[in-house]
Amino acid sequence: MSSTQVLAFDLGASNGRAIVGDYSEGKIKLHEVHRFSNDPVKLNNYIYWDFPRLFHELKTSLVKAKNQGFNIQSVGIDTWGVDYGLIDEDGELIGNPVHYRDERAIKGMNKLLATYDKQDLKKRTGMDCVSYNTVNQLINDKQLKKAKVQSMLNMPDLFNYFLTGKMASEFSMVTTTQLYNYETNDWNKEFISELSLDNSIFNTIIPSGTIVGNVKEDILNELKINPLKVVSVTSHDTASAVRAIPTDEEDILFIATGTWIIVGSKQKTMTMNQKVMDYDLTNEGGKYPNVNLLKNHVGLWMLQESKRYWEKEGIEIGFGDMVEQGKKAIIDSYINISDPRFFEPGNMPKKVFDYCKETSQKTPTTIGETVRIIEQSLAKQIAQTLFEIEQAVDKKYDAVHIFGGGVQDSLLCELIEFYSKKKVIIGAKEATTFGNVIDQFIALSTFKESDRINVLKASL
Repeated sequence: MSSTQVLAFDLGASNGRAIVGDYSEGKIKLHEVHRFSNDPVKLNNYIYWDFPRLFHELKTSLVKAKNQGFNIQSVGIDTWGVDYGLIDEDGELIGNPVHYRDERAIKGMNKLLATYDKQDLKKRTGMDCVSYNTVNQLINDKQLKKAKVQSMLNMPDLFNYFLTGKMASEFSMVTTTQLYNYETNDWNKEFISELSLDNSIFNTIIPSGTIVGNVKEDILNELKINPLKVVSVTSHDTASAVRAIPTDEEDILFIATGTWIIVGSKQKTMTMNQKVMDYDLTNEGGKYPNVNLLKNHVGLWMLQESKRYWEKEGIEIGFGDMVEQGKKAIIDSYINISDPRFFEPGNMPKKVFDYCKETSQKTPTTIGETVRIIEQSLAKQIAQTLFEIEQAVDKKYDAVHIFGGGVQDSLLCELIEFYSKKKVIIGAKEATTFGNVIDQFIALSTFKESDRINVLKASL
Protein backbone atom coordinates (compact mmCIF):
# COMPACT_ATOMS: atom_id res chain seq x y z
CA MET A 1 0.00 0.00 0.00
CA SER A 2 1.34 3.46 -0.89
CA SER A 3 1.85 5.97 1.91
CA THR A 4 1.05 9.66 2.33
CA GLN A 5 3.67 11.89 3.92
CA VAL A 6 3.29 15.34 5.49
CA LEU A 7 5.61 17.64 7.42
CA ALA A 8 4.86 19.09 10.88
CA PHE A 9 6.91 22.18 11.73
CA ASP A 10 6.72 22.63 15.51
CA LEU A 11 8.21 25.65 17.29
CA GLY A 12 8.71 25.25 21.03
CA ALA A 13 9.98 27.56 23.75
CA SER A 14 13.67 26.75 23.19
CA ASN A 15 13.87 24.62 20.05
CA GLY A 16 12.04 23.70 16.89
CA ARG A 17 11.63 20.46 15.02
CA ALA A 18 10.46 19.25 11.65
CA ILE A 19 8.83 15.83 11.75
CA VAL A 20 7.48 13.82 8.86
CA GLY A 21 4.21 12.01 9.46
CA ASP A 22 4.03 8.89 7.28
CA TYR A 23 0.57 7.30 6.99
CA SER A 24 0.29 3.76 5.70
CA GLU A 25 -1.94 0.75 6.41
CA GLY A 26 -4.02 2.54 9.01
CA LYS A 27 -1.30 4.04 11.21
CA ILE A 28 1.09 6.96 11.41
CA LYS A 29 4.85 6.79 11.94
CA LEU A 30 6.84 9.90 12.87
CA HIS A 31 10.34 10.65 11.55
CA GLU A 32 12.33 13.65 12.77
CA VAL A 33 14.20 15.22 9.86
CA HIS A 34 15.50 18.47 11.37
CA ARG A 35 16.04 20.04 14.79
CA PHE A 36 17.21 23.58 15.59
CA SER A 37 17.24 26.15 18.39
CA ASN A 38 14.50 28.74 18.76
CA ASP A 39 15.94 31.44 20.96
CA PRO A 40 14.45 34.90 21.52
CA VAL A 41 16.90 37.66 20.61
CA LYS A 42 17.36 40.85 22.64
CA LEU A 43 18.17 43.93 20.53
CA ASN A 44 18.30 47.27 22.34
CA ASN A 45 14.91 47.67 24.03
CA TYR A 46 12.99 44.64 22.72
CA ILE A 47 13.03 40.84 22.72
CA TYR A 48 12.32 39.47 19.24
CA TRP A 49 11.54 36.31 17.37
CA ASP A 50 14.29 35.60 14.82
CA PHE A 51 11.70 35.11 12.10
CA PRO A 52 13.94 35.18 8.98
CA ARG A 53 16.20 32.49 10.46
CA LEU A 54 13.20 30.37 11.46
CA PHE A 55 11.78 30.66 7.94
CA HIS A 56 15.19 29.51 6.70
CA GLU A 57 14.92 26.52 9.06
CA LEU A 58 11.50 25.75 7.55
CA LYS A 59 13.02 25.77 4.08
CA THR A 60 15.89 23.61 5.32
CA SER A 61 13.35 21.16 6.74
CA LEU A 62 11.61 20.79 3.40
CA VAL A 63 14.93 20.15 1.65
CA LYS A 64 16.06 17.66 4.29
CA ALA A 65 12.77 15.79 4.03
CA LYS A 66 13.26 15.44 0.27
CA ASN A 67 16.91 14.42 0.66
CA GLN A 68 15.91 11.74 3.16
CA GLY A 69 13.59 10.20 0.60
CA PHE A 70 10.22 11.57 1.72
CA ASN A 71 7.62 12.83 -0.76
CA ILE A 72 5.89 15.55 1.24
CA GLN A 73 2.32 16.39 0.23
CA SER A 74 1.75 19.24 2.69
CA VAL A 75 3.20 21.19 5.60
CA GLY A 76 1.55 22.44 8.81
CA ILE A 77 2.97 24.83 11.43
CA ASP A 78 2.21 25.02 15.14
CA THR A 79 3.61 26.96 18.08
CA TRP A 80 2.46 28.67 21.27
CA GLY A 81 -0.23 31.33 21.11
CA VAL A 82 -0.38 35.14 21.33
CA ASP A 83 2.63 36.35 19.28
CA TYR A 84 2.25 37.90 15.83
CA GLY A 85 3.87 39.77 12.95
CA LEU A 86 2.70 42.80 10.98
CA ILE A 87 2.55 43.03 7.18
CA ASP A 88 2.79 46.39 5.40
CA GLU A 89 0.83 47.57 2.35
CA ASP A 90 3.49 46.08 0.04
CA GLY A 91 3.06 42.66 1.62
CA GLU A 92 6.37 42.79 3.49
CA LEU A 93 7.12 42.00 7.12
CA ILE A 94 7.40 45.09 9.34
CA GLY A 95 10.39 44.15 11.49
CA ASN A 96 10.87 40.97 13.46
CA PRO A 97 7.87 39.95 15.62
CA VAL A 98 8.27 40.90 19.28
CA HIS A 99 8.38 38.01 21.76
CA TYR A 100 5.69 37.67 24.44
CA ARG A 101 8.39 37.74 27.15
CA ASP A 102 9.15 41.36 26.23
CA GLU A 103 8.12 43.88 28.86
CA ARG A 104 5.95 45.84 26.39
CA ALA A 105 3.24 43.23 27.05
CA ILE A 106 3.08 44.13 30.76
CA LYS A 107 2.99 47.83 29.91
CA GLY A 108 0.16 47.12 27.48
CA MET A 109 -1.83 45.27 30.13
CA ASN A 110 -1.42 48.18 32.53
CA LYS A 111 -2.87 50.49 29.87
CA LEU A 112 -5.75 48.10 29.25
CA LEU A 113 -6.64 47.72 32.93
CA ALA A 114 -6.47 51.46 33.45
CA THR A 115 -9.59 51.62 31.24
CA TYR A 116 -11.33 48.28 31.78
CA ASP A 117 -12.29 46.33 34.87
CA LYS A 118 -10.42 43.01 34.87
CA GLN A 119 -13.44 40.90 35.83
CA ASP A 120 -15.77 42.58 33.36
CA LEU A 121 -13.21 42.13 30.61
CA LYS A 122 -12.89 38.43 31.37
CA LYS A 123 -16.65 37.96 31.20
CA ARG A 124 -16.69 39.78 27.89
CA THR A 125 -13.79 37.95 26.24
CA GLY A 126 -13.72 34.57 27.99
CA MET A 127 -10.02 34.94 28.71
CA ASP A 128 -8.05 35.61 31.83
CA CYS A 129 -6.31 38.99 31.73
CA VAL A 130 -2.63 38.01 31.62
CA SER A 131 0.18 40.17 30.35
CA TYR A 132 1.21 38.16 27.30
CA ASN A 133 -2.21 38.13 25.57
CA THR A 134 -2.00 39.56 22.07
CA VAL A 135 -4.32 42.44 22.93
CA ASN A 136 -1.77 43.83 25.39
CA GLN A 137 1.01 43.61 22.85
CA LEU A 138 -1.06 45.33 20.16
CA ILE A 139 -2.11 48.33 22.23
CA ASN A 140 1.55 48.95 23.03
CA ASP A 141 2.87 48.25 19.51
CA LYS A 142 4.54 51.40 18.18
CA GLN A 143 4.72 49.96 14.65
CA LEU A 144 0.95 50.32 14.33
CA LYS A 145 1.41 54.09 14.49
CA LYS A 146 4.65 54.31 12.52
CA ALA A 147 3.81 52.18 9.48
CA LYS A 148 0.88 51.55 7.17
CA VAL A 149 -0.21 48.11 8.34
CA GLN A 150 -2.18 45.85 6.03
CA SER A 151 -2.44 42.79 8.25
CA MET A 152 -1.78 41.26 11.66
CA LEU A 153 -0.93 37.56 11.53
CA ASN A 154 -0.29 35.24 14.46
CA MET A 155 2.95 33.30 14.07
CA PRO A 156 1.74 30.11 12.30
CA ASP A 157 -0.40 32.26 9.98
CA LEU A 158 2.66 34.42 9.28
CA PHE A 159 4.63 31.38 8.13
CA ASN A 160 1.64 30.25 6.05
CA TYR A 161 1.50 33.67 4.37
CA PHE A 162 5.14 33.69 3.35
CA LEU A 163 4.79 30.14 2.03
CA THR A 164 1.63 30.77 0.00
CA GLY A 165 1.10 34.53 -0.33
CA LYS A 166 -2.34 34.14 1.25
CA MET A 167 -3.49 35.75 4.51
CA ALA A 168 -5.88 34.03 6.90
CA SER A 169 -6.19 33.55 10.66
CA GLU A 170 -6.70 30.08 12.17
CA PHE A 171 -9.34 29.73 14.89
CA SER A 172 -7.35 28.23 17.80
CA MET A 173 -4.62 30.84 17.45
CA VAL A 174 -7.09 33.73 17.15
CA THR A 175 -8.68 32.76 20.47
CA THR A 176 -5.36 33.40 22.26
CA THR A 177 -5.50 37.08 21.32
CA GLN A 178 -8.34 38.03 23.74
CA LEU A 179 -9.94 39.66 20.72
CA TYR A 180 -12.31 36.82 19.76
CA ASN A 181 -16.07 37.03 20.21
CA TYR A 182 -17.51 33.60 21.05
CA GLU A 183 -21.07 34.82 20.50
CA THR A 184 -20.52 35.96 16.90
CA ASN A 185 -17.68 33.47 16.16
CA ASP A 186 -15.64 36.30 14.73
CA TRP A 187 -13.19 38.99 15.76
CA ASN A 188 -14.58 41.16 18.54
CA LYS A 189 -14.93 44.16 16.27
CA GLU A 190 -16.58 46.39 18.85
CA PHE A 191 -13.80 45.80 21.37
CA ILE A 192 -11.14 46.28 18.69
CA SER A 193 -12.64 49.67 17.77
CA GLU A 194 -12.80 50.70 21.43
CA LEU A 195 -9.05 50.06 21.65
CA SER A 196 -8.49 52.37 18.66
CA LEU A 197 -7.17 49.45 16.62
CA ASP A 198 -8.02 49.11 12.93
CA ASN A 199 -10.47 46.27 12.27
CA SER A 200 -9.22 45.99 8.70
CA ILE A 201 -5.87 44.47 9.75
CA PHE A 202 -7.58 41.38 11.18
CA ASN A 203 -8.05 38.62 8.62
CA THR A 204 -10.82 36.17 7.88
CA ILE A 205 -10.91 33.44 10.54
CA ILE A 206 -10.68 29.94 9.07
CA PRO A 207 -11.48 26.59 10.72
CA SER A 208 -8.57 24.46 11.89
CA GLY A 209 -7.52 22.03 9.16
CA THR A 210 -8.16 24.36 6.21
CA ILE A 211 -5.89 24.15 3.16
CA VAL A 212 -4.54 27.69 2.81
CA GLY A 213 -2.98 27.15 -0.60
CA ASN A 214 0.05 25.82 -2.45
CA VAL A 215 3.65 26.68 -1.66
CA LYS A 216 4.70 29.50 -4.00
CA GLU A 217 6.46 28.62 -7.24
CA ASP A 218 9.53 30.70 -6.44
CA ILE A 219 10.08 28.74 -3.19
CA LEU A 220 9.65 25.42 -5.00
CA ASN A 221 12.23 26.49 -7.57
CA GLU A 222 14.64 27.81 -4.94
CA LEU A 223 14.51 24.60 -2.90
CA LYS A 224 14.13 22.27 -5.90
CA ILE A 225 11.24 20.44 -4.25
CA ASN A 226 7.96 19.07 -5.56
CA PRO A 227 4.70 21.03 -5.24
CA LEU A 228 2.97 20.77 -1.87
CA LYS A 229 0.08 22.33 0.02
CA VAL A 230 0.03 24.39 3.22
CA VAL A 231 -2.57 23.29 5.77
CA SER A 232 -3.60 25.65 8.56
CA VAL A 233 -3.65 22.96 11.25
CA THR A 234 -4.96 23.44 14.78
CA SER A 235 -1.94 25.65 15.19
CA HIS A 236 -1.94 26.49 18.91
CA ASP A 237 0.32 23.71 20.18
CA THR A 238 -1.82 22.79 23.19
CA ALA A 239 -4.97 22.60 21.10
CA SER A 240 -3.10 20.51 18.55
CA ALA A 241 -2.03 18.07 21.27
CA VAL A 242 -5.63 17.65 22.47
CA ARG A 243 -6.40 16.44 18.93
CA ALA A 244 -4.11 13.46 19.66
CA ILE A 245 -6.08 12.13 22.64
CA PRO A 246 -7.37 8.73 21.46
CA THR A 247 -10.92 8.87 22.79
CA ASP A 248 -14.36 9.43 21.31
CA GLU A 249 -15.48 11.34 24.40
CA GLU A 250 -16.26 14.97 23.68
CA ASP A 251 -15.91 16.17 27.28
CA ILE A 252 -12.60 15.14 28.88
CA LEU A 253 -9.97 16.33 31.34
CA PHE A 254 -6.40 16.70 30.12
CA ILE A 255 -2.93 17.69 31.28
CA ALA A 256 -0.48 19.00 28.67
CA THR A 257 3.06 18.72 30.02
CA GLY A 258 6.16 20.58 28.99
CA THR A 259 8.03 23.68 30.09
CA TRP A 260 4.55 24.86 31.05
CA ILE A 261 1.85 22.50 32.26
CA ILE A 262 -1.67 23.22 31.08
CA VAL A 263 -4.58 21.64 32.92
CA GLY A 264 -7.86 21.75 31.07
CA SER A 265 -11.16 20.32 29.92
CA LYS A 266 -12.32 20.00 26.34
CA GLN A 267 -15.74 21.65 25.96
CA LYS A 268 -18.09 22.37 23.05
CA THR A 269 -18.55 26.05 23.90
CA MET A 270 -17.01 28.77 26.03
CA THR A 271 -17.59 28.33 29.77
CA MET A 272 -18.20 31.48 31.78
CA ASN A 273 -19.59 31.54 35.31
CA GLN A 274 -18.56 32.63 38.78
CA LYS A 275 -16.40 29.54 39.32
CA VAL A 276 -14.41 30.34 36.19
CA MET A 277 -13.86 33.81 37.60
CA ASP A 278 -12.99 32.64 41.12
CA TYR A 279 -10.53 29.98 39.99
CA ASP A 280 -8.75 32.10 37.34
CA LEU A 281 -9.66 29.69 34.54
CA THR A 282 -9.56 30.78 30.92
CA ASN A 283 -11.08 29.74 27.58
CA GLU A 284 -8.97 29.00 24.50
CA GLY A 285 -10.11 27.51 21.22
CA GLY A 286 -9.31 23.95 20.27
CA LYS A 287 -10.12 22.29 16.96
CA TYR A 288 -12.90 24.52 15.59
CA PRO A 289 -15.41 25.02 17.16
CA ASN A 290 -14.39 23.31 20.44
CA VAL A 291 -13.18 25.42 23.37
CA ASN A 292 -10.76 24.30 26.08
CA LEU A 293 -11.33 25.57 29.62
CA LEU A 294 -7.91 25.61 31.23
CA LYS A 295 -5.25 27.04 33.50
CA ASN A 296 -1.51 27.45 32.91
CA HIS A 297 1.06 26.35 35.49
CA VAL A 298 4.81 26.66 35.54
CA GLY A 299 5.73 23.07 34.77
CA LEU A 300 8.84 21.06 33.98
CA TRP A 301 10.64 24.41 33.80
CA MET A 302 11.51 24.09 37.50
CA LEU A 303 13.16 20.72 36.96
CA GLN A 304 14.90 22.00 33.82
CA GLU A 305 16.31 24.98 35.72
CA SER A 306 17.39 22.74 38.62
CA LYS A 307 19.20 20.43 36.19
CA ARG A 308 20.90 23.44 34.58
CA TYR A 309 22.14 24.64 37.97
CA TRP A 310 23.45 21.24 39.07
CA GLU A 311 25.31 20.81 35.79
CA LYS A 312 26.94 24.22 36.23
CA GLU A 313 28.12 22.95 39.60
CA GLY A 314 29.72 19.97 37.89
CA ILE A 315 27.01 17.44 38.71
CA GLU A 316 26.09 15.55 35.54
CA ILE A 317 22.56 14.24 35.99
CA GLY A 318 19.84 13.22 33.57
CA PHE A 319 16.10 13.70 34.05
CA GLY A 320 15.68 9.97 34.52
CA ASP A 321 18.19 9.99 37.39
CA MET A 322 16.47 13.01 38.92
CA VAL A 323 13.13 11.20 38.90
CA GLU A 324 14.62 8.05 40.44
CA GLN A 325 16.25 10.07 43.23
CA GLY A 326 12.96 11.89 43.77
CA LYS A 327 11.13 8.58 44.12
CA LYS A 328 13.50 7.45 46.88
CA ALA A 329 13.32 10.73 48.82
CA ILE A 330 10.83 11.27 51.65
CA ILE A 331 10.15 14.85 52.64
CA ASP A 332 6.81 16.40 53.58
CA SER A 333 7.44 19.93 52.31
CA TYR A 334 5.59 21.89 49.61
CA ILE A 335 6.10 25.06 47.63
CA ASN A 336 3.60 27.35 45.94
CA ILE A 337 4.61 26.86 42.32
CA SER A 338 2.76 30.08 41.43
CA ASP A 339 5.18 32.13 43.53
CA PRO A 340 6.82 34.59 41.08
CA ARG A 341 10.33 33.53 42.10
CA PHE A 342 9.83 30.18 40.36
CA PHE A 343 9.04 31.83 37.01
CA GLU A 344 12.50 33.39 36.76
CA PRO A 345 15.67 31.58 35.67
CA GLY A 346 18.45 31.05 38.18
CA ASN A 347 19.42 28.80 41.06
CA MET A 348 16.16 26.86 41.36
CA PRO A 349 17.32 24.49 44.14
CA LYS A 350 18.16 27.51 46.32
CA LYS A 351 14.76 29.06 45.58
CA VAL A 352 13.07 25.84 46.72
CA PHE A 353 15.29 25.74 49.83
CA ASP A 354 14.56 29.40 50.66
CA TYR A 355 10.80 28.97 50.23
CA CYS A 356 10.74 25.98 52.58
CA LYS A 357 12.83 27.86 55.14
CA GLU A 358 10.63 30.97 54.94
CA THR A 359 7.51 28.85 55.48
CA SER A 360 9.04 26.90 58.42
CA GLN A 361 9.11 23.58 56.60
CA LYS A 362 11.85 21.00 56.38
CA THR A 363 14.47 22.20 53.89
CA PRO A 364 15.87 19.85 51.23
CA THR A 365 19.46 18.63 51.64
CA THR A 366 19.77 16.35 48.60
CA ILE A 367 18.96 16.40 44.90
CA GLY A 368 16.28 13.78 45.50
CA GLU A 369 14.54 15.86 48.18
CA THR A 370 14.54 18.95 45.96
CA VAL A 371 13.06 16.98 43.06
CA ARG A 372 10.48 15.40 45.36
CA ILE A 373 9.33 18.78 46.69
CA ILE A 374 8.97 20.20 43.18
CA GLU A 375 7.13 17.16 41.84
CA GLN A 376 4.69 16.73 44.75
CA SER A 377 3.97 20.47 44.85
CA LEU A 378 3.29 20.48 41.13
CA ALA A 379 1.08 17.38 41.34
CA LYS A 380 -0.88 18.80 44.26
CA GLN A 381 -1.58 22.06 42.42
CA ILE A 382 -2.57 20.17 39.27
CA ALA A 383 -5.02 18.10 41.33
CA GLN A 384 -6.48 21.28 42.79
CA THR A 385 -6.99 22.72 39.30
CA LEU A 386 -8.68 19.51 38.16
CA PHE A 387 -11.11 19.91 41.07
CA GLU A 388 -11.72 23.56 40.17
CA ILE A 389 -12.50 22.69 36.56
CA GLU A 390 -14.98 20.07 37.75
CA GLN A 391 -16.67 22.74 39.84
CA ALA A 392 -16.77 25.16 36.90
CA VAL A 393 -18.32 22.71 34.43
CA ASP A 394 -20.43 20.97 37.10
CA LYS A 395 -19.22 17.49 36.23
CA LYS A 396 -17.25 14.77 38.00
CA TYR A 397 -14.54 13.00 35.97
CA ASP A 398 -13.02 9.61 36.80
CA ALA A 399 -9.94 9.97 34.62
CA VAL A 400 -7.55 12.52 33.17
CA HIS A 401 -5.47 12.26 29.99
CA ILE A 402 -1.83 13.33 30.21
CA PHE A 403 0.47 13.90 27.24
CA GLY A 404 3.70 15.66 26.27
CA GLY A 405 7.19 15.35 27.72
CA GLY A 406 5.91 14.73 31.24
CA VAL A 407 4.55 11.28 30.37
CA GLN A 408 8.15 10.06 30.77
CA ASP A 409 8.15 11.30 34.37
CA SER A 410 6.64 8.33 36.20
CA LEU A 411 6.90 10.08 39.58
CA LEU A 412 4.83 13.05 38.43
CA CYS A 413 2.19 10.77 36.89
CA GLU A 414 1.97 8.69 40.08
CA LEU A 415 1.69 11.77 42.28
CA ILE A 416 -1.04 13.31 40.10
CA GLU A 417 -3.00 10.08 40.38
CA PHE A 418 -2.47 10.04 44.16
CA TYR A 419 -3.55 13.64 44.82
CA SER A 420 -6.39 13.81 42.26
CA LYS A 421 -7.83 10.35 42.98
CA LYS A 422 -8.33 9.97 39.23
CA LYS A 423 -7.03 7.42 36.79
CA VAL A 424 -4.17 8.95 34.81
CA ILE A 425 -4.29 7.81 31.18
CA ILE A 426 -0.86 8.11 29.57
CA GLY A 427 -0.90 9.61 26.08
CA ALA A 428 1.70 10.47 23.47
CA LYS A 429 4.92 12.28 24.21
CA GLU A 430 4.64 13.71 20.68
CA ALA A 431 0.97 14.65 21.03
CA THR A 432 1.31 18.08 19.39
CA THR A 433 2.98 16.56 16.34
CA PHE A 434 0.36 13.82 16.04
CA GLY A 435 -2.38 16.46 16.20
CA ASN A 436 -0.61 18.51 13.52
CA VAL A 437 -0.16 15.67 11.03
CA ILE A 438 -3.65 14.29 11.65
CA ASP A 439 -5.17 17.64 10.62
CA GLN A 440 -3.08 17.52 7.46
CA PHE A 441 -4.07 13.96 6.56
CA ILE A 442 -7.75 14.79 7.04
CA ALA A 443 -7.40 17.98 4.96
CA LEU A 444 -5.79 15.93 2.18
CA SER A 445 -8.62 13.34 2.42
CA THR A 446 -6.10 10.63 3.33
CA PHE A 447 -8.61 9.51 5.95
CA LYS A 448 -11.73 10.98 7.51
CA GLU A 449 -12.31 12.65 10.87
CA SER A 450 -14.37 9.61 11.83
CA ASP A 451 -11.22 7.47 11.40
CA ARG A 452 -9.07 9.65 13.67
CA ILE A 453 -9.47 7.63 16.88
CA ASN A 454 -8.73 4.28 15.22
CA VAL A 455 -5.68 5.72 13.50
CA LEU A 456 -4.42 7.16 16.79
CA LYS A 457 -4.94 3.90 18.67
CA ALA A 458 -3.03 2.04 15.98
CA SER A 459 -0.21 4.61 15.96
CA LEU A 460 0.46 5.28 19.64
